Amino acid sequence: MKSIRVLTVVSLGLLAGFFVNPLKADDFNKETIVKIDNPMQVGNVVLQPGRYDFQLAQTQTSQNVVYIRDASNYHLVATVFGDSAYRLYPHGNSTWVFYPSQPGQVAALKTWYFAGENAGIQFPDQKLPASTLAKNHTSSSTGAVGGMK
Repeated sequence: MKSIRVLTVVSLGLLAGFFVNPLKADDFNKETIVKIDNPMQVGNVVLQPGRYDFQLAQTQTSQNVVYIRDASNYHLVATVFGDSAYRLYPHGNSTWVFYPSQPGQVAALKTWYFAGENAGIQFPDQKLPASTLAKNHTSSSTGAVGGMK
């Protein structure tokens, strides 16, 4: 009788582990909250100044899909596809690298390297039509990024 109780308790503990694990936060999605001061292009999307939450999509087929949400209300702003990127030496913080841009152009994000890792995502250099950029931004375009989580 005692062994049945022990087996029941152990079984319930293992079963509870299956339900609790998906609710636990982990670093798999590489969540990064960033505040941008000027418009910034990511793939084919221009983000206006504000706070955004970047996360990798947790899919079985690809880890190169990035969800961008408005950090204030967690509204999905964009889904952007990228390629894998690697660097030799990891840094403690997320690192953002931009494509070279001309004065008056919106800064375009080239790569996002994850905090403390060699891996990252490289975004395509997509030249958006001037009409798209004109209606998406109104200020200068230095693409300053600050306040990463």
